[in-house]
Amino acid sequence: MSENGKTPEQELAWEAKRRTRAVVAAAIAGVTTLAGQLYIQAGVLGDIPRVGLVQAIEPALQGVPAARVDPRSATIVFLDDKAPQLIVASLVLAVGTLLIGYVLWYLFRATQARRPELPNAFGYLAIGGPVVLGLVSVVRQVISAIQASDFVSGTDRSSDAVDAVVNDGGYVAAGFIGSAAQLALAFAFVIVALNAMRVGLLTRFMGVLGIIVGVLFVIPLGPLPVVQAFWLIALAALFAQRWPSGQPPAWASGKAEPWPTSAEIRQQREASQAHAEAQAIKDAPAASEAAEPVKPQHPSSKKRRKKRR
Repeated sequence: MSENGKTPEQELAWEAKRRTRAVVAAAIAGVTTLAGQLYIQAGVLGDIPRVGLVQAIEPALQGVPAARVDPRSATIVFLDDKAPQLIVASLVLAVGTLLIGYVLWYLFRATQARRPELPNAFGYLAIGGPVVLGLVSVVRQVISAIQASDFVSGTDRSSDAVDAVVNDGGYVAAGFIGSAAQLALAFAFVIVALNAMRVGLLTRFMGVLGIIVGVLFVIPLGPLPVVQAFWLIALAALFAQRWPSGQPPAWASGKAEPWPTSAEIRQQREASQAHAEAQAIKDAPAASEAAEPVKPQHPSSKKRRKKRR
């Protein structure tokens, strides 16, 4: 019986009742995570103005402390023009992030039922991190749109005016909160994936990949979250009991089914090989009996050979 007082059968019933929602949430989260970022990077920000090195140092080359029109002004004007698309994209990504919270909570709940010593705090991180991150990302985009609109409506294009937009207090504060939520989400990914692998709910491949996904939330190696999207869609297949190599036994038993260690796998392989050899000998006793025994050579024959020499 698990820590919440449920038997394995009751736990399996609880998981089955929510399985469809978990499958849909994982699939949609994977699609929106990738599609939202792809739309932002390629569809919205693909032609964003960029400040080159020459533009940045041009005022100094002309002997003035700052240009009357800061080169970064073009970027803010561009962001103001694309504000509606960016807000919609942030809403799509926020939906995906919230669904990630449900997916992690479902996996955490199933893991804790098989590993009661897993603290509840990680379940709160699995839910709280995505909720805060999704909301803050939308708020931050709205603040950015308001600041850009105020900038475009005015006439000041100096460096101070640009800095006022970039360093807006609300925007910066939302950034700090978002970073903390992102760190919590990454930590939840690592802990939940690790423990789910230990109890046998995730294959070793999916468990290690889930840990990598958590790390990539903090240290992104590219503009598009391809690995995160792949893991979520693969997890949807696992939740739906459609895993190509067969469903992990822990999902059917309601109990922990740890994966064997390398030493245990080696012992099982050696035992299987020994059993196969013993069975082969047992199945073919006639072959060994039919073989003609080798007759020992008589000692007198050796003496005759020596005399002939």
